[in-house]
Amino acid sequence: MQQIHNTTLQQLDGSSFSFAPPGPDRHNSLLVDTIELFSPRYAPHAYILYLQDPANMVKIYEWQQLVALGIQAVTITDLPDILLYQARKQVLYCIDVFTLHGVISNQRKQAIEQTMKHCNLRRIYISACYDLSDYKQCVEQIVWGSYIWLAHKPEHTIFHW
Repeated sequence: MQQIHNTTLQQLDGSSFSFAPPGPDRHNSLLVDTIELFSPRYAPHAYILYLQDPANMVKIYEWQQLVALGIQAVTITDLPDILLYQARKQVLYCIDVFTLHGVISNQRKQAIEQTMKHCNLRRIYISACYDLSDYKQCVEQIVWGSYIWLAHKPEHTIFHW
């Protein structure tokens, strides 16, 4: 029987969701780390509007809320890997994990911005990497003005000037 890993992050309706424990799939493991380690530190009380984790068959897609916020996603590839909404601060955290879409590059940011052109919320772009080794592989692709978060040093972020 597979163990369940309950997350502290909630969906918009207040319900919670579960992951299987992080496994050998780097993408799955980094998604879980981002939800469990990044979110409470940097986006407290945020709700998850979008997340897709094929390894765990978890898919959260708050389509009605996205439309209400002015986000017109044509396909799921138009959205970041994780989209968090912090209502109190009126902020969207757009997070791509290094293993799936890569990082928030200039091209990726422009594509996400196009999807969110009718959304008036402030957006914070974050590229999530495992460690400095991953960061060194992708640093030249990361768009200026975004953040890098390392799962192995969760208490720190790097602002890409």
